[in-house]
Amino acid sequence: MNPAGIIFGAGARINVPASFTATTATGIGFEDGNWFDAFGDKNNYQNLIGDPTSFAFDLAQQRSIINAGELEVPDNSTIALIGGSVINTGQVKAPGGNITIAAVPGKSLVKISQSGNLLNLEIDPPRTPNGQPSLITALDIPELLTGQAQGIETGLSANSNGTVQLTDSGTTVPTETGTTIVSGTLDVSNQELGRRSVTVLGDRIAVIDATIDSSGSNGGQVWIGKHPQDNPDNVRLNANRTFVSRDSVINVDGKNSNQNGGRVTVWSEETTAFYGEITAGGAKEPTPQAGSDRTSDGGTVEISSQQTLIFDGKVDVRAPLGKNGTIRFNDRNITIVPGTEGDGQQLGDNPVGFDLMEILSGDGGTSGFTLGANALEQVLGNIVLNASNDITAPNVSLNFSGDITIDGVNVTLGDIKTNGGAITITASENLSTQELNSSDPLTTVGKGGDVTLNGDNIQVSWINAQGGIDGKGGNVEITTEGFFRATGTFDTLIEGKETAVSIATVGGDGGGKITISHGGNGQTPFEVGNSITNGTEGAISTGDSTILPPESFLTSTSSDSGDIEINTGEPSSNATSAGQAMATNLLGNSSTSAGQAMAEDVISNSTSAGQAMAEDVISNSTSQGQAMAEDVISNSTSQGQAMATNPYSNPANIFPSRPQLYQYSLEFLPILTQPKPQAIAPKTEYTQINHKNTKLEPNYNLKNLEFVNFTPKSNLINIYYNQPAPQTIAEITNTNSTNISQSLAQSVPQQVTSKSSKSTLEAEADVKQLEGGFTYAFEKHLGISNTPIVTLEEAQAHLRQIENITGLKPALIYLFFKPEFKPETTKGNLVNSKGLTSTKPERERTENRQKTRSHWQENLDTQLELLVVTASGAVIRKQVQGATRSQVLSVAREFHRSITNLESANVYLPLAQQLYRWLIDPVEQELKAQKINNLAFIMDVGLRSLPMAALHDGTGFLVERYSLGLMPTLSLTNMNYVDIRKFQVLAMGASQFKNKNPLPAVPVELSMVTEQLWSGKALLNEAFTVANLIKARASQPFGIVHLATHSEFLAGKPSNSYIQLWDTKLQLNQLPKLGLSKPKVELLVLSACRTALGDEQAELGFAGLAVLAGVKSALGSLWYVSDEGTLGLMTTFYEKLQQLPVKAEAIRKAQLNLLRGTVRLERGQLVTDQGSFPLPPALAKLPDVELRHPYYWSAFTLIGNPW
Repeated sequence: MNPAGIIFGAGARINVPASFTATTATGIGFEDGNWFDAFGDKNNYQNLIGDPTSFAFDLAQQRSIINAGELEVPDNSTIALIGGSVINTGQVKAPGGNITIAAVPGKSLVKISQSGNLLNLEIDPPRTPNGQPSLITALDIPELLTGQAQGIETGLSANSNGTVQLTDSGTTVPTETGTTIVSGTLDVSNQELGRRSVTVLGDRIAVIDATIDSSGSNGGQVWIGKHPQDNPDNVRLNANRTFVSRDSVINVDGKNSNQNGGRVTVWSEETTAFYGEITAGGAKEPTPQAGSDRTSDGGTVEISSQQTLIFDGKVDVRAPLGKNGTIRFNDRNITIVPGTEGDGQQLGDNPVGFDLMEILSGDGGTSGFTLGANALEQVLGNIVLNASNDITAPNVSLNFSGDITIDGVNVTLGDIKTNGGAITITASENLSTQELNSSDPLTTVGKGGDVTLNGDNIQVSWINAQGGIDGKGGNVEITTEGFFRATGTFDTLIEGKETAVSIATVGGDGGGKITISHGGNGQTPFEVGNSITNGTEGAISTGDSTILPPESFLTSTSSDSGDIEINTGEPSSNATSAGQAMATNLLGNSSTSAGQAMAEDVISNSTSAGQAMAEDVISNSTSQGQAMAEDVISNSTSQGQAMATNPYSNPANIFPSRPQLYQYSLEFLPILTQPKPQAIAPKTEYTQINHKNTKLEPNYNLKNLEFVNFTPKSNLINIYYNQPAPQTIAEITNTNSTNISQSLAQSVPQQVTSKSSKSTLEAEADVKQLEGGFTYAFEKHLGISNTPIVTLEEAQAHLRQIENITGLKPALIYLFFKPEFKPETTKGNLVNSKGLTSTKPERERTENRQKTRSHWQENLDTQLELLVVTASGAVIRKQVQGATRSQVLSVAREFHRSITNLESANVYLPLAQQLYRWLIDPVEQELKAQKINNLAFIMDVGLRSLPMAALHDGTGFLVERYSLGLMPTLSLTNMNYVDIRKFQVLAMGASQFKNKNPLPAVPVELSMVTEQLWSGKALLNEAFTVANLIKARASQPFGIVHLATHSEFLAGKPSNSYIQLWDTKLQLNQLPKLGLSKPKVELLVLSACRTALGDEQAELGFAGLAVLAGVKSALGSLWYVSDEGTLGLMTTFYEKLQQLPVKAEAIRKAQLNLLRGTVRLERGQLVTDQGSFPLPPALAKLPDVELRHPYYWSAFTLIGNPW
C-alpha cells in the first residue's frame, strides 16, 4: 500500500505463497471495524488479523499503479491492483484464480468479499477511531515517470506536454483518475476446475495490444467495464467508456470435450468501442478422458452500451462438439447498414470521428449502434441483437452462421438467411422484414430452423423454414395482436408440383408446424391469397398439409393433422335482442362481373323476440345469371318474422383480381314502422329476387350471384366472390438503366378514360359521394361525428375565396380506387323488390356503405381514378385504366422504401416517374389550361403516406411546379385564411429521451425559431410537459405551436399513436385535451414524426392530425429525417413564412432551397440563402453535407388547410 503511487518496473517480480494486492488506498479495513492507516502511528497491529474487508481512498485525487513487470501468484490465488488509475503493460498471472484491476474515482470506500473480488463501492467513507490521515504529497502518472521512477522501464513514456504514451504503439493514453489501461498479459487459464475470472473496472477503460486468457475447464469469466455482481451498489464501479483495440485477444474457450466455453462481458454506460477478438467456444476435438457422451458447448459474449456501441471485431463462440454459444449486442438503437459501412473503423479512421482519447475523454459520439453487415456476419455463433428502442436494417441482406434473435420496439429489417439457424424476432410495436430463410440447403439431412415472430403488427415477404431431402422442416410461430401480412412468394415443390408459397416448412423427414395467431378477433379474416390487410400472398404448406389460395378464415381453424393452426380471438358474444336483428347493405352498391357472390352467416347464433331482417341483400342490380337467397336466416330462433328487404343503394362495380373475403358486422336497430313483410321460408331451390320498380343503370349486372351455407359460426357476414385473372404487365425502364424489381415497378400501357360529369347533378353526386365516404372513415377512426358534408358549390366558393385573397390558383384532387363510376342521378324515394319505399337520407346511406367497408375501397383490382375540383368550371374525372390498386400501392411502397434510403442514390426515380404518370399526368393538361399552381390532395387508403412533392415527370419534381397540401377531406378542413405572420410561436421540445434516439439539434432549433426566425417562447426538456403547454397558451394565445420531438403514427386505434413529451407519451386521442382549438392554433408543427407505411389506420391518424388536434393546419414528416435535414428544412420554412404568408408556398420554397443546394451544412455552419447559423456540437463535427436528396425534404407534408 502506497497512497503516493506504485510502479513495478519491467524487471519487477513478486514471489509470494498466497494472494497479492497492490493499492494506493490510504487505509485497509479489517473485521470488527479495525483499520490499518497508511499514515500516523496509532495502528493497533495486534487487531489487524484475517483477510482485508475494504480499502479506503481518502484523497480527492487518487494516485496510480503502473505494472510493467511479471506478477504471478500460486494456483487458485488472487492478484488485485486497485488505485486511482491503473496501467498494466506487463504480465499478470493467477492460474485458476482471479485477477482484478480497478481504478477508483474520487473519495471512496471499496469493500471486498472473497479475496480480491470487489463487492461494492461507497462514497465519502467514514474514518476509524485512529484519526484522520496525515497529509502527503501524491504524484500523478507524468510526475511518477519523470521523477523518482525516471529510468525505470514501464512500457510508458511521458512527453514534455504532460501526455503519456504506450512505448510500443505510441498510443496516447489518458491519465485522469478513474482510468484503467490494460496492455500486456492477464492470464488465469487452468485445466483444473475452478472459478477463474479477470475483472477490469474503472470509469474509462482501454484494452490495447493485450492478451486476456481465462480458458480451461468450463472457460472462465472476463468482465471489462461491468461489475460481475449486478446490484445498485456497484454502479460507480461500471465504466462510462470502454475501448478494446484490434490487436487485443480475449480467450475463454473450453479446452476438453466435457468443458464449456466461458463468459465475456464488455460494457459501458456511454460508449463501448470493440475492435478486438474474442473466442468463447467449446472444445474443438474430443478428448479421450471425457467420455463419448459428454458435450462441450460454446460460451456467452455480451458487448453492450447504454448509449453508443461501435463494433468491428471478431467473435467465435462455435462448439463443434455441442451447442454453439451466443453473442449479445445491447444498445438503445441498432442500425445495420450494407457491407463494411457503419461505425466499425479503427481509431482515427472512424467515420464518427472517434479516436482513443475521444472515446475515453470526450463526449462519446452520438447515441446508437450503427453496424456494418459484414462485421455482423463474421460473428461465428448465435447472435442476439437487443435494443431498448428501434432496430433497423432496411434493404440489407444478412447471412448468419447460427441462430439470430432480435428484440426491439420497432424492428425494420431486410432479408435474413441462417442456413438452418433459428430466427426469432420480437417487436413491442411494429415488425417489418423481407425474406426470412432458415432452410438448410447445404446438406440433405439439414433441418430447417424455427422461425418465431412476435409484434403488434407483422409484415414479411415470405418465410422458408424447409428441411433437406432427409431433414425436418422448422416450426413457424407468428403471434400478433394486430395483423400479419406475408406479401411475397417463392416457388417450392408441393406433392410434385411447383407451387407459389408464402410460408413453407416442408421436410423430407417431416414438416414443421405452422401457427399463426392474429388479432382479427372474428372481425377481420385471415386470407390465404390476399396480403393487403391480414393474410398471405401465396400458399401455406408443411408438406403434409397445404392451404392453397383462395381461402379465408374468420375464426380459428386447424388442418386435419393439426400441423397448421390459424388462431384468433373470439368475436363479440352471441347477441340477444328484444327487437330486430338486421344485416344491412349486404351487397349494397355493388355488382360482380361473371363471378359468384356468397354470404355466410347472415344471422347466426342469435335469438330474436322481434324480427330478423336481411336488408339490401341485392340492391338496384340486374342479374344475368341467377340471384338466390338460400337459408337467409339459419340456425336462429325468431318469434317474429324473417324477411329480406331492398330499400336502397346505388350500383357500383366489383372487379377484383383474386377471390376475396369481406366482413360485415350485424347491426341491432330499433323496430321501424313499415308495412308487414312476408316471411321467406328456408328453401333448397333458388329464390329469385325481383327488381320491379327499381331504378337501374345500364350495363350494371350481377352474374351467378348466390347466397349459400348460413352455418352459425359468428355474428359476422362473409362475402366471397370469384375474380378474373390479373393482366400481364410490362417492365419499367429508366434512363439510368437502374434495375427495378419487376414485380413492383410495373405499368400497363395506359388508357386514360374521361369520366367528366355531364351535368351539375352528376358532379355534385361525385363530390358528395367522395366527401361522405372519406369523411366517415376519418370520423370512425378519430372518434368524431356529425361533420356537415361540403357540397360542390361550397367547395368552389371556398376555392374562389382563397384565389381572391392569396392570388394562388388552387385545385382539389381526389385520388381513389373504384372499378367503374356511375353517379347517382335520382333523388327521393327508391323502391325495393317488395314495393316498399325507403326515405332514408343520402347521408345515412353513405354511413352504411362505410360501415360495411364498401367493395371499391378494398378490392385489389379496382382502377385508379382522379377527380379535380377548381374554383370554377366543370368537375374533371379521369379513370386510369390498367392502374389497379395492387399495382399503384406496390409501386408506392417501393417508392417509399427507396426514397428513404440515401445509399440507393436515384433508384427511387423511375418509381417517382411512374407514380407521376398515374397520379398527375391524366389531368395535367387541364391544370395547365386553368393555370393551377396549388394542389390539395384528398386521397384513398395507401396513398396518404406518399411524399407527393417527390413525384417526378422526367424533367423535374412536382414541387417545382405546384405548392402542395394533404387534406383529410374538404368537409373536415377549416378553409378560412388568416395571415399567419401576426402570431407568435410556442416552441417546445426535448433533446434527450430515456428510450429513444436523442435529438441534439433541438435546442438550437427552438432557439432559432423563437429568437432569430420568429418571435415567441421556447420550453426545452424538463419544461416540455402538457401542463406547461396549457399554461403557456392560457397566458398568451400562441397561434403557432412547434413541437420538436419524436412522434409516431402507428397502426391500430388512435391511442397507439403518440407525441413524446419529456415525461410522458401524449396519445393521439388525447390531443383535444390540449385545447389548441380555443383559441384555434393556425399551425401545429411536428418536426420529427414518422408514419407507418401504407397502413390505413396510421394514415388516418397522420392525415387527420389537424382535425383531432383542433388546429387549422399541421406540418409533419412521413419518416424520421436526420437532424441536419430537419434543422435545414425548419429553418428555411420559417424564413420563407415571413416572406410568403401562405403555408404551402413557404414549405415549397423551403423544399426547393434544399433541393437546389442553397441550404447545406458547410464548415460547421448551416447555410441558407438568408445567412449562416452555427450548428450544435453533435452536428458541427459532420462533414459538409448537401441536402438535395428528396429523403431530406420530401417527407415534410402540410396537413389540413394548406393556405
